[in-house]
Amino acid sequence: MFELDNRTLLLVTALISIGSAIALIALWRAQTKPNGAGYWAAGMSTIALAGILISNRGIIPDLFSLVIANTLFVLGFLLISRGLRIFTDQPVLTYLDVGLPTISIIGFSYFHYHQPDLNIRVIIISTAFAITCATATMTMLNNKQAPWRSAGIAVAIVFAVFGIAHAIRVLVALFHSFEHSFMHPTVTSSYVFLVGIFALGGMAITLILLTYSTLESELRIVSQAVKQSASSVVITDTSGNIQYVNPAFTEKTGYQIEEVLGENPRILRTDETDPEHYKALWHCLAAGETWRGEFHNRKKNGELFWEIASIAPVKQRNGVVSHYVAIKEDITALKKAEARILHMANHDALTGLPSRRLARDRLQSALAAAKRNKLKAAVMFVDIDGFKDVNDTLGHDVGDNVLKETAARLRDTVREVDTVARVGGDEFWIILSDFESKSSAIKIAEKIIDTLATPYQVEDNEVQISASVGIALYPDHATSAQGLIKLADQAMYKIKRKGKNNYAIADS
Repeated sequence: MFELDNRTLLLVTALISIGSAIALIALWRAQTKPNGAGYWAAGMSTIALAGILISNRGIIPDLFSLVIANTLFVLGFLLISRGLRIFTDQPVLTYLDVGLPTISIIGFSYFHYHQPDLNIRVIIISTAFAITCATATMTMLNNKQAPWRSAGIAVAIVFAVFGIAHAIRVLVALFHSFEHSFMHPTVTSSYVFLVGIFALGGMAITLILLTYSTLESELRIVSQAVKQSASSVVITDTSGNIQYVNPAFTEKTGYQIEEVLGENPRILRTDETDPEHYKALWHCLAAGETWRGEFHNRKKNGELFWEIASIAPVKQRNGVVSHYVAIKEDITALKKAEARILHMANHDALTGLPSRRLARDRLQSALAAAKRNKLKAAVMFVDIDGFKDVNDTLGHDVGDNVLKETAARLRDTVREVDTVARVGGDEFWIILSDFESKSSAIKIAEKIIDTLATPYQVEDNEVQISASVGIALYPDHATSAQGLIKLADQAMYKIKRKGKNNYAIADS
């Protein structure tokens, strides 16, 4: 017959439970969100305390070494079971968590002090263990789709073995009269204690595996999400050296992973970004804040592209920043679309010349420069003579081509610093900047008249037009943009009334 010293087994059980409690407390402290691990640590700590008390039976009173110790055993397993239900997002069984310890402590007290009966006490504690283990086993087997399924089965097996052992013990107690004291070695109690040692150690191991299988599953999901993300993801150390880039980064920049590991993201930098932009970025990150902004970067093949980025510090549990993670989107197409929209808002769709709004802004700038440099500026109001006849006789398509050719000829008559704008159907403004004398403006006006008077060859049609030009000078005629525009308009209509195909200077 196989028998062991039960007191020795109790001492081993106490030591195993203490070690398991330490491991589960460390596991609980490592968690960043509630997942039931706190109940596991509390439950195993309670079991460890119970093991210490019961292993000292004969040294400390029975109230502590028997009644309270056995109740703590029951409570400890209930706490672990409660933690499992929290871990699996199942409702806790409060009636069981409260009712079972209450019944146990009453039963242990009654059948020790009032009607001593070892068999009944064994039945009480083994039944409590069997119920608790059955609940924990079903909890872990209920969710068949969980990512921690394999580890959950291991936990269920440990609880099932312990529960079955105590269910067998209940049956033995029901049909066998214990004539010996609880500490007397018997085959049944020896096997139960051995199973208990296995269960306590196995619970700690499998619960830790359960937690880390969940973390591994979450990490795998996050890893796959980062790898398959359409956004570029870059992780650097605190010095800015690249430690990870996802496939989207290599696809968008042309750099392979091995080419950028250990490098600084400045390999993408262009001279078009102000250095103050990067200073502001690092100042923000050094303060532990998230930076958001845009980069104008360069691909490996030299192609420029725009990115919008969010760069955040990665902080450890102690608050120390260990890495930076950048999430970046290529917005080159958006930038081009914005540029097109802005161009359309400020330029004439037919000729590509600046619109009235942009021309006013250019005039304001020209006036400011003239005032600063103590030079002159001018507004020329150009109206095409005979354009209505072109549309009426040759059609609007020919008329549009005449307008486009007129725009090109006007641009050729002025300097690059000057502005030619289309402000109406056949009306144009010319803004002259920084010149010294009225004669310079007159020469350009004469050149315009001669240029536009040269016949146009449009779609096998020879088109003849002319131009009437009104001129207003700063500061001779007015000092405000509105004043100059008004006077140039009046001068243009004055020459229209006099016979067209000429220029007129505004009255002071």
